[in-house]
Amino acid sequence: MIVQKAIAFFRRDLQIESSYKLAFVFEAMTTLFPLLTLYFIAKLMSPTAADPRLAPYGGAYFPFAVIGLAFTQYFMTALTNFAGTIRRSQMAGCLEAMLSTRTPPGTVILLSSVYSFVAKLFHLVMVLAASWLLLGVDFSRCNWLSAGVTLVLTVMGFSGLGILSAAFIIVMKKGDPVEWLVGALGSLLGGALFPVAVMPQWLQSISALLPTTYALEAMRLAMLKGHSLWMLRVDLAVLLATAIVLLPVSVWMFSKAVERGRRDGTLMHY
Repeated sequence: MIVQKAIAFFRRDLQIESSYKLAFVFEAMTTLFPLLTLYFIAKLMSPTAADPRLAPYGGAYFPFAVIGLAFTQYFMTALTNFAGTIRRSQMAGCLEAMLSTRTPPGTVILLSSVYSFVAKLFHLVMVLAASWLLLGVDFSRCNWLSAGVTLVLTVMGFSGLGILSAAFIIVMKKGDPVEWLVGALGSLLGGALFPVAVMPQWLQSISALLPTTYALEAMRLAMLKGHSLWMLRVDLAVLLATAIVLLPVSVWMFSKAVERGRRDGTLMHY
């Protein structure tokens, strides 16, 4: 039954998105243009004068930045998609009907993200393929098992944050602090485009509190240096703990937010 519901959500969103013929093309271009920007910026850096803080990742800036850009974009999907789904359903006038079915609200919000994750995964593969085939990034040492486990654990943790963000949208309507804090701080302090080691110590201390930091560190070491699961055990343990704590808590808070909205009659307000 849960698989059938997931397929139904996927088909619904696919039909909606496919009705906008040029949307996919423009979104793909939006994804690839920053990649080219990073490529030409990396051309300014002399290989003989590479920053030693890039040495743990192979020494080259462009592969380091490619992974940071591509996976941060994918992680942000987990953070923003759930709240975006709630907002669109409110404005379309179907949120209350969708959450009034026999399917629990937590299951509804989880299944509503299936299409976005699949579509963004395609974009992620496209960026990595373009980096490899056209721009010369070497993934020959990649440990795909470690990279896959890192991706799954990170998406689970960020999904917890994203569902928490959706709960805030239902209660507060606007001004979601979760998306702002995690999105802004994660992109800036999580090491998306530069090593965390370049920041002053007090910013590194803040960076150590963000799941983005551990996700990108593990992903880079897995894809550029071939690190095994055991070698990444500290980063993966942090990501696993984040997912174990945040997912059930966020689903519970979302269900409570829906109950409050129904009780107060504000579920459709936006």
